[in-house]
Amino acid sequence: MKTFLIKTLGCKVNTYESEFIRTLLLQNNFEEVFDNADICIINSCTVTNTADNKSKQVINNIKKTNPNAIVVAIGCFCQFRRNEITNLINADIILGNKDKSKVLDYIKEFEKTKKQIVVFDDMQDLDFEDMEIKKYHHRHRAFVKIEDGCNNFCNFCIIPYVRGRVRSKDFNKCIMEINDLALSNHKEVVLTGIHTGQYNSNGKRLSELIEKIAENKLIKRIRLSSVEIVELDEGMMNVIRNVDSFVSHLHIPLQAGSDKVLKAMNRRYDTKEFMDMVNEIRSIRPNISLTTDVIVGFPGETEEDFKETLNFCEKVGFAKIHVFPYSDRNGTVASRMKDKVPGNIKKDRVHRLLELSNKLETDYFNKFLGKEVELLIEEEKDGLYYGFTDNYIPLKIKGNYKINELYKIKLTKEMINFDMES
Repeated sequence: MKTFLIKTLGCKVNTYESEFIRTLLLQNNFEEVFDNADICIINSCTVTNTADNKSKQVINNIKKTNPNAIVVAIGCFCQFRRNEITNLINADIILGNKDKSKVLDYIKEFEKTKKQIVVFDDMQDLDFEDMEIKKYHHRHRAFVKIEDGCNNFCNFCIIPYVRGRVRSKDFNKCIMEINDLALSNHKEVVLTGIHTGQYNSNGKRLSELIEKIAENKLIKRIRLSSVEIVELDEGMMNVIRNVDSFVSHLHIPLQAGSDKVLKAMNRRYDTKEFMDMVNEIRSIRPNISLTTDVIVGFPGETEEDFKETLNFCEKVGFAKIHVFPYSDRNGTVASRMKDKVPGNIKKDRVHRLLELSNKLETDYFNKFLGKEVELLIEEEKDGLYYGFTDNYIPLKIKGNYKINELYKIKLTKEMINFDMES
């Protein structure tokens, strides 16, 4: 029996696609291992320079440690660096972001010919590539990819070029997949995509999909991986208001708290619009957890601009801020901008914003101390059970619990797991 391993870098969309590949190989009598595999698959990321470097390093290290393996490199890094990719990495099969579902066919082809396979497609005019997962093998929160691509073209972002334009999974196929996951005892689904809020299947939007999913009472929690503030329309407000299984957590990328910087980034809102929507959300669910992404050191960002971002983040009261130093991506508008912020200044700003994030995170968690929360147990390690509340507080607890079950518990400070990736 041939063995395989999969390394997944980057976003939840990659996690979903890797899980599909894992299922495909297991169904075809391959055995999953975690080192010394016959086939090594790396699903890469290119969202930042750091992600590029990590993807390159992981792919080349895999080939060094598994010299006799068939190494398959796929995904965003490969797509972005397609014109030079064979000089950057040592892999037998190299694919972009199309036909990941056909990876087994490419493996069989390579086994016959022993010739390197390099395949890239134009990403700008594609249909949604259907994949279906009925059960996750290593996790209890089930990701469901409902959308791919992005039409926004923010000035800092390469993703629309490597993922293509917005396209959506058929509404009924989404429901069928989620029903199968529910029958496999998955209690929480995470709807994910590159630009999830742009979901549109023959006129059926994201809010309608969530409302239909909520009819399945085996699904206890419905979560979004991310949504843009401008996509929280009346339908989504009704979801927040009326759908009990929709969790009290939204990840809403801000990117900057300065109107000047937001405009330079080509974002589609200003801080007033953002704050007005936050206030509307909290008028419906006062204790909702709002998390965000912020880029610091965008070209032209002054100290005053950065202080505006700091102050705005504090005003919003995010539960967590994921902070990223700006890095040039060749081919984007921002890469050609002047007034680049020096690295030492970016590093200082990252540190200051992370300090604020830690304070805001503690403040948010402390609001629930002594109160009853509902915890979904996701894993057990060394006698401790780990999981998240519906409003995304990461916890670790001792006691007599079962994995993949929901428990009402009274929250204490000792339970909060600040080290758990959220």
